Amino acid sequence: MYNSLNVDLLYVFITVAKTKSISKSSEILSLSQPAISKKIHQLEEHFQVSLFVRSSRGVVLTSNGQNFYQQAIKVLHDFDSLYSVKGIDLNTQFSNLNIGASNIATLLYPGFFSELLFDRHQLTLTNDMDELIKKFNYGSLDIIFINDFFENKLTTDHEKYTLYSEPYYVVYSQNNTYIMSPNDQSLTAKELRKVKFLLHPEYSFLIPQIKYVFQKADLPVPEIYKVNCFDFINYLISRPHTNLTTILPKFLAKHYEQISKTNLTSKKLSLPKHYEISMISNRKYPLSSLIKKLK
Repeated sequence: MYNSLNVDLLYVFITVAKTKSISKSSEILSLSQPAISKKIHQLEEHFQVSLFVRSSRGVVLTSNGQNFYQQAIKVLHDFDSLYSVKGIDLNTQFSNLNIGASNIATLLYPGFFSELLFDRHQLTLTNDMDELIKKFNYGSLDIIFINDFFENKLTTDHEKYTLYSEPYYVVYSQNNTYIMSPNDQSLTAKELRKVKFLLHPEYSFLIPQIKYVFQKADLPVPEIYKVNCFDFINYLISRPHTNLTTILPKFLAKHYEQISKTNLTSKKLSLPKHYEISMISNRKYPLSSLIKKLK
């Protein structure tokens, strides 16, 4: 008869093995460093083997640890595959998922995320896409909602469903006299050649696209500044006679336009790629079933 072993210990072990750091694993797993060290010690005691040695760069696997790592990966893969067996209760399966999302995903699906929040789910909400991707890559999140621009950072097997796609909008004051715009719903590089852009760091990935639009029009690229506060950006661009603007997905642009007490307006800017929110899964739970829960 085998002694019982908590599978959670294997997840912790694999995370530490991948990161080669107790402190980094602590951030990813949302566990204290002493708690992680204790779990590794439990695993070593259970199998009577030394798995890690400390080095100047953190922790590294012993030769036994390297062999153990390969077997642990197989065990967890087989364990996770049990979720795909027919007859498994999908409600029970869903309640065991760890889900991470950006704030814009919560604005798009408030009902879904409010239920998660009050139903004791393991829910991570952050605008730090790198944090979501890091936790997904190391197995501490099963489902993440991210911007498609960050998909190339995924290093683990996954499946994807694009939930939402929309263009980007320039947001600016109605008193902004630097934008020479005709009475239509879009702007061109020519009409924006006298403005300066304020971008939240979350949208830094747009900088190459903005440059492309102006270079294609054979125009100088305007100055682009990063400001890590949406409220402050809104304050600056709403000042009278300013040449400051910002760029947001249409959904957020219209949201700020409505809630702002100032005279903000917004118009479409045709960038090479739309803003897209996708749901990424590690295949533990059928995406088709999760999509139904969003509706």
